[in-house]
Amino acid sequence: MTQFTPYWWQNQPQYRNTEVPPTKADCVVVGAGFTGLSAALTLAQAGRDVVVLDSQAIGFGASTRNGGMLGSGHKVSVADAKKHYGSDIAAQLHCEANGSLDFTKSLIIDHKINCDLQASGRLRTAWTPQDYSAMAQANRSLQKIEPFAARMIKPNAMTEHINTPLYFGGLLYEGHACVQPRKLHYGLLQLALDAGVKVFGDQPAHSVKPRGSGFCITTKNQSIDCEQVLMATNGYTQSRVSKFLARRVLPVPSFIIVTEELGKDQVQALLPGGHCMVETRQRFCYYRPTPCGKRIMLGARAALHAITPAQSLPILQSKLIEIFPSLKNTKMSHCWTGFTGFSFSKLPNIGSNNGIFHALGYCGNGVAMAPYLGHKAALKMLHPQEQHSVFEQTPLQSRSYHHGSPWYMPAASAWYQTKDWWDNRQRQQALNQTRRP
Repeated sequence: MTQFTPYWWQNQPQYRNTEVPPTKADCVVVGAGFTGLSAALTLAQAGRDVVVLDSQAIGFGASTRNGGMLGSGHKVSVADAKKHYGSDIAAQLHCEANGSLDFTKSLIIDHKINCDLQASGRLRTAWTPQDYSAMAQANRSLQKIEPFAARMIKPNAMTEHINTPLYFGGLLYEGHACVQPRKLHYGLLQLALDAGVKVFGDQPAHSVKPRGSGFCITTKNQSIDCEQVLMATNGYTQSRVSKFLARRVLPVPSFIIVTEELGKDQVQALLPGGHCMVETRQRFCYYRPTPCGKRIMLGARAALHAITPAQSLPILQSKLIEIFPSLKNTKMSHCWTGFTGFSFSKLPNIGSNNGIFHALGYCGNGVAMAPYLGHKAALKMLHPQEQHSVFEQTPLQSRSYHHGSPWYMPAASAWYQTKDWWDNRQRQQALNQTRRP
């Protein structure tokens, strides 16, 4: 029977702090995911007294619900970045995206975090020949800014990497990796605790208000006075805590399944390259072997609005079978959902509003970027007059129709079904052309 909880949570420890939170601190971080814990670690190492609050059990959110793909990048092409922000910022965005990957990999290696880090590489697969050409052009542009380990895989070489005829080649990011995200989160938590950070779950912040030269955070049982506040809530941002951020971060659900045990031989036969995989089509399927090598995990856009894992299961399973028809009768051991945080610019942002700092808006690219920008946000708090990241210059925009509750997402789901139809039509046209004598 399918379990509707994250596969990553199986047999993993759950941290609980039964103490009462203090009434004073130098810094309070709201959100105990990758961002919040990384920021807290940096602040504590600088001598600050830090408290981290989370509205749920520690490790409940997207940091332990994601696919565990450790990559660089964001969702804005270099051409669009140049168009909207200029060549200089476009170049910095690329360099810092690569830097986020290096930072998080070093964090894992230097601190010996046991999170099943695997140098798997990530293969972006072309849904159409046009996608392949666009990726090749984008890769050439990025390599000119700052060379990095990425190469095109021609269609006739794809069988070395994946056993499916579905794609028209791809782009292999050789430096990308994968982790067990729950283990990474727990390792980062332990580093923060060892540095003296006090972390409390099931302690929702009800409000953050100015008091004197600092702030007062009210929780369900008490209030905490502090000098500085960091909002690290991403897709779980609540209007009651920050109307400013809730208007600028869109909670978008993500859905993931994991197969029953297939055995290492079958998984290797289907994914001989052992890579993390991500598609160019609008449906945005992404998948990988689990760390044990005996199962396959797949995530995709089952809907843009919140539906239950049970409702998403047949949709995700159909995508898996489309990629690997031999898995038609395979059962799914786990299926779950969680919220990612999207900015309207499709870029993350760090900054402050009315003295309250924030780091969020990863748009589904947070496994490497969130620890990195948590660290950068902490540096901003320590040295507010200095610029620490290009993501201080990216826009954190609002929309007139978005006030924190994404009421319009069911309509967006329907619109994306049209885009899926167009994707499939383009692919079929490309297939018809290749079959002509």
